[in-house]
Amino acid sequence: MAVEATTVRHTLMVDASCDYRQRIVGVGIVVHEARRPGRNGVVVDRLCEAYRGVPPGLAEMFAVLRALEISAERGFRIVKVRSDYNHMRRQLKDAHERGQGGDRDDLQDRVLRLASQFEEVKFAYHPRRKNQNAHRLARRGTREASPAARSDLFAP
Repeated sequence: MAVEATTVRHTLMVDASCDYRQRIVGVGIVVHEARRPGRNGVVVDRLCEAYRGVPPGLAEMFAVLRALEISAERGFRIVKVRSDYNHMRRQLKDAHERGQGGDRDDLQDRVLRLASQFEEVKFAYHPRRKNQNAHRLARRGTREASPAARSDLFAP
């Protein structure tokens, strides 16, 4: 589907941080809005969240899920999720392009099902050295935010 140049596009920079001692995962998300393709645009929001019960190995994918959930809640149609975890990002990108998602009930499958509801979703790489804003928010989440539980995704 061709998208007009004036269509609002949202880029969400994501990162996750783990406090292994307290078993808290912090999620940092920086939301950008642009009207031209290929641009991140202006920062319109910064989010800092904390969760208990998220396995540390799934923290980055959980951050991607939260970015897509927030995008859906806000009615975004065209979304680019940028992460510094390139291996996970490549897996999501390839699976999304193949139209996978729906046959399992793991975290990756939840991300892919949610991604299929948007007009356009891209999973892009963002080097760690350029992802400091999301990283700082994620770290702050582990230290300052009141942790919530996600019993719909992970067993307590």
